[in-house]
Amino acid sequence: MKKDKRRKLWVVTILSALVTLMQTIGWQLSMKYHTSVHGSALLQKIGVLDTWQLVLAGGLEFWFLTVLFYGLFTRLEKNHGFRAKSGHAGKDWLLWAGVGLLLYGVYLVFLYGCYPGFYNYDVGNQIPQVLYEEVPFSAHHPVLHTLLEGGIIALGYRIHGADLTLGVFLYCAFQMAVCTVFFTYSVYFLWKHTGRKWVAAGALVFYALCPPVVMFAMSTTKDVICYAVLLGAVLKLFDIYQDLGKRQVGLWRWIQTGVLLVISCLFRKNIVYVVVLFGILAVILVRAGRRQQILAYTATVLGAVLLNRGLIYMTGAVEGSPMEALSIPVQQLTRLYWEEGEEAFEEEEQELLYSFVQKEMMASYDPFISDGMKYAFWLHYDTISERMGDFFLLWAKKGLQYPGAYVASFLDNTYQAWYPGTVLKDTRGYRYFDITGWQEEFGNPKLLWLYNYYKRIDDELTFQKYPVVRLLFSIGFMFWTVLAAWFYGLWKKDRGILAALGLVLCVCVTNLAGPVSDVRYYLLAFYAFPLCVGIFAGTRAEKA
Repeated sequence: MKKDKRRKLWVVTILSALVTLMQTIGWQLSMKYHTSVHGSALLQKIGVLDTWQLVLAGGLEFWFLTVLFYGLFTRLEKNHGFRAKSGHAGKDWLLWAGVGLLLYGVYLVFLYGCYPGFYNYDVGNQIPQVLYEEVPFSAHHPVLHTLLEGGIIALGYRIHGADLTLGVFLYCAFQMAVCTVFFTYSVYFLWKHTGRKWVAAGALVFYALCPPVVMFAMSTTKDVICYAVLLGAVLKLFDIYQDLGKRQVGLWRWIQTGVLLVISCLFRKNIVYVVVLFGILAVILVRAGRRQQILAYTATVLGAVLLNRGLIYMTGAVEGSPMEALSIPVQQLTRLYWEEGEEAFEEEEQELLYSFVQKEMMASYDPFISDGMKYAFWLHYDTISERMGDFFLLWAKKGLQYPGAYVASFLDNTYQAWYPGTVLKDTRGYRYFDITGWQEEFGNPKLLWLYNYYKRIDDELTFQKYPVVRLLFSIGFMFWTVLAAWFYGLWKKDRGILAALGLVLCVCVTNLAGPVSDVRYYLLAFYAFPLCVGIFAGTRAEKA
């Protein structure tokens, strides 16, 4: 008993320490860059804390959170475990088909109101690859998504050649159908595992009305389908790891999960790294069914890589730039130059650095997004590829000499993803959503008030005016919720929770190496929010 109590104390201590670090560091950065959502004059006056104030605030918060999490987890543990229960309506396919049709009907109303949907992010680069033979395919964006999205939009263009609006509408309607399938499955999953009507109903309302979920469901970005499908894999993994070592996990369940993971990999490149990271951790930490796990994750990664290579070969796609994988190094080297200037580099190091990037272009450093620096270094990528060893040697050497600049670069580039008290912003302005000029020219919203509602979210971040409501728009809040639920699974030693939410956390961690903290990269955390609520709610006790 004492050993278990000590283990639980360690769980809440580590969780409290992590949240305290994110809170205190995030506060400092949001105040430094004026991205804080805290409108209180008193809080704004407090501003950036000095060292001792930061230590005192962190110490008090750590103590408070430790007591809070210990008491909360102890209280929640009295609920029955989050496990599948028998005798519910899960087998009534007509009921759940009706739930799905209701959700899809709501989505179509939103899509009609914002006709033709939101033409944004990378679609302008992808459509010409399908529409025009003279434009070569590129593997910069996933080829499968280019073929699917470009094909549907091209079909709409051939039906209605005046513009692309019908094609965009058809694609968004298709994408919403995909979301509907997996969101309905999530609602069913929560009903099956909790038996609580309010959890299932709340999940349905969340998926149907939560603005970030709805906005991106009618957005032409690859992230939506990727993470909707990945949500299905998350739920499948929960059941698999609940059963590992207790009962037989059939091959068919692994195949279903593997197929979902492969599809996700084909829609976002980083998901391959997510599966590799998650698979390694799962095999190391879970002894039961280790051979099954190794085979499943190996087959998934090989299947995703081979299918993607096949698509590239069939379309003759030009390989994407490897600079996409160098966001952190180029941002850190530039940050060092930005802070210390040439004094941080010896003469030979300066010559080497300037062979990789033009000196003048380093002045455009943006602490929140690495796209500008990736482009600046990409112009000299031939030199970098020839001297890749020298590039990484310079990067590593400077990191050892100036670790503070490297850490500051990483924190500035990511804090808006893990601190709820900030607004998504870079030097160009807000970054919550991307309503383009095309939308203004060709969009024909049928419910102008609804379209303007979403437009104000993007232009003015109107949700920031409402202290509790704004949390539903926050990447940081969703990340904290997933993190707290994962630690609750650790508290309960529940492998299902640890596996399912572990995959979500792996996605978030790999995205921290990306160019920017855009909402679309972290949609899976939003999609998993009802699952976290269900985990905390637990299972309703059966009546005697």
